[in-house]
This record gives sequence, structure tokens and C-alpha cells, in this order.
Amino acid sequence: MPARVICMASAKGGSGKTSLTATLGAFLSQLNKKVLVVDADSATNGLTLLYIKEVRVTAELVRSSARKPSGLFDAISTGRTCDVVELGPQFHMIPASYSLQVADLVPGESTLEKFRSLIGSYRNEYDYILIDAQAGSDEVSTIVMSRRVSNEVVIVSEYDPMSAAGVERLKALLRDDLTYDRTWVLLNKMLPEFVKTFSDFLEVAKYLSPIPWDAEVVRAYARRRLAIDSETGNEYTLSIMQVLKGLCGDSIHGELNDWLNSRAAIIRQPIEMQYRDAEQELSYILLNKSRTARRNLMSRVMAGSLLSAGLAVGGFLIWRSGVSLNLWDGGHSSVIPIGVAVAATVVTMVAGMDLPRLIRTTGAKSGVESQLQEARFDRQLEVLQEKLKRLEVLRTLDPEGLLQYRSRSANDALAAADMKAKR
Repeated sequence: MPARVICMASAKGGSGKTSLTATLGAFLSQLNKKVLVVDADSATNGLTLLYIKEVRVTAELVRSSARKPSGLFDAISTGRTCDVVELGPQFHMIPASYSLQVADLVPGESTLEKFRSLIGSYRNEYDYILIDAQAGSDEVSTIVMSRRVSNEVVIVSEYDPMSAAGVERLKALLRDDLTYDRTWVLLNKMLPEFVKTFSDFLEVAKYLSPIPWDAEVVRAYARRRLAIDSETGNEYTLSIMQVLKGLCGDSIHGELNDWLNSRAAIIRQPIEMQYRDAEQELSYILLNKSRTARRNLMSRVMAGSLLSAGLAVGGFLIWRSGVSLNLWDGGHSSVIPIGVAVAATVVTMVAGMDLPRLIRTTGAKSGVESQLQEARFDRQLEVLQEKLKRLEVLRTLDPEGLLQYRSRSANDALAAADMKAKR
């Protein structure tokens, strides 16, 4: 089956079109599709520069066979065959030019036919061909957006009034080629919280699922690498997957499911680890709560035991006393056993006390601390039980649902739960 040719265009520079072309191509190759990306941006050679290391290696190999390497515009100008750069087992690229010079092409029907013929010569070798067009509506961009060269056009745009106006202007200039049936709009560099709001609505309006940008994505491109995580997934990978589902539909359904299922165990691993950690923490809190309750009970028992012991000693002395004590009272002498005197003193002290209050106040400080600790345990238990309920649900999700869990909002929610549980 001939390759599906998709032109990646933009109304103005800086939309992130080139990096998205590379990312979509790389992801499709991960789905076992054979992909060719073509740098048709003669002004910036952006895709060529992104893979400059691989381009230079290929150029040296071609020169070692006494040939001059040819990129897209070299081949269009001279009629030579393009030298394809291998980026991966099923991921290839045609650079704009190996010399990184601005192409000098004469616009017209003959140039359009050369582009159509050259791109067409690769259609039987690949499943997808992604063309990275120059921003705007210059002659070459107009050619590669033409329905005679590409099957579909994806206009990459940022989300702001100026960019939106640029998209509408581009559609108006090329109304015969940028028709509704073959044109998509892809909003890039959106704040993650906006993406969730717009996703459902935009696909109805022939918009692909938006691409969120956060610090992780910016850091990746600053280091000249793609932001997708093809092993365990991240929010950006999920958004790219949603774009391809909208753009490619059933043609990648089986491969996408295979890709997700092959990584299900890896994706589930963090959830299983969190679940085990939460269960261990729950056991630890329950054990500590039980120990605290036992210590509190023992404190109250000890307070009551001490008072009972005092009364018992007094009674014992009364019973066993045989020693007398002479007392002088107003000229009269009385003889009182010592045991009776001691017992009377103890009984007088006890009688003047509020026994329940004494029991409550014995070890009052430690009792309050124990109650505070028990309340803290109760709060931790409540949070952990809620976390375990959520993790139970996550353990039953399919791989795509698990990838959604790995997005920022879900991770932030669980991080907040962890913080509460540790207070």
C-alpha cells in the first residue's frame, strides 16, 4: 500500500513544527511503521540541523565512495538521487541539503512536478512520509502543501490571536488545497491545564489533540533531543499518541495497542510500588496507634493502682500495729497505736482528694500527647485509605488509562496525598 504523505506546515515560524515532525515520525517508527521524514525547509534546514550528527556520518560515507551527497533540493536541481539518512531501523530522513545552503529554485509547474515525482518515488518503500515545510506560504511550501504532492496537511500553530489569524490567512491563500477534508490544525506549546479543556471540542472542529509544553519538554529540546518517553511514557508522549490516533485512525490501531500492551508491565510498576508502600505505611500506622492506645490505658491503670496501694498500706498498718504513741492534750495523756495514726493520716489525705480527678490528672501531660498522636494517626489513616482506593482503580486500568495516570495532574494529586499522609 502506498505511503500516506503528510505535510507539516505552519503560518509563521517558531510554532515547533520541525520538532513535531521528528517526534511524530519517531513515534510511528516505534509502532513498527516505516517512516521517511523530508526536510523541505530551504530557509532554515531545521530538520537537517536537528539530526546534524547523523547527516554528517551519512555525508562521509557517500563521499568515501567518490560521490557528492544529495539532499532534497540538490536532487530537485540536478536530477540526482537523494541520499537517505538512517535515524533508526525504520526511521529515515532526506535532508534539505548536505551543504546547508539556501536552495535556488525556479517556482512553477516543472518544479511542482519534480517534487511530486521525487516524493512519489518513495511511496512504495514507506508507510508514512512526513514533509517538514517552510513556515508561511512561499513557493516551495505552496508546492508541498499541494494535493498533488501530499495527501494531508497539518498546520502547526501556537495558541494566541496572532497565530490563529495566521492560520486563517494561510487557509484563505491556499483555499483550493487547504480544504476541510485534508487539513488539520494542531495547537502546540499549550499550557497543560488548557489541553484538557480543549481536547474534546477541538477534534470536532478538525483540530488535532493539542500538544502541552512544560519544563520537561523545554529542557528536552534545549538538549537537542525529542521529549517523548517511548519506554514508560509521560504527558508529552500521551499527547503525541492522541495526535496520531486522530490523524492516522484505524491504520495504527492494532500497532498502538501492541505498543501499549508491550509496555504495560513497565507502566504498571510504579503503581504497584506505590500500592505496596502504602500498604506497609498503613500497617505501620495501625501498629503504632495500637501501641499508643495500650500505653495510654496502662497509664490510667497505674494511677489507680498507686492510690489503691496507699489505702491498702494504711489498712494493713491499722491491723498489724501494736506500737502505741503517747499524746498530750490539755493535760490529758492518750495512748494511740502508731499504725492507727499513720492510717488516719492516709485516710484523711485520701478523703480530701477527688479520686477520679486524681486519676485523670496523673500523667496528664503524657495523656494529652497520646491523644494528639492518636488524632494524627486517624488523619494519616484516612488519607492512606483514600490513596489505596485510587491505586486499586489504577491497577485495573488498561495501558492507555495508565499513561493518562502518569500525566502531570494525576502525579500531582498522588504527590499531594503523600504529603498529607506524612504530616
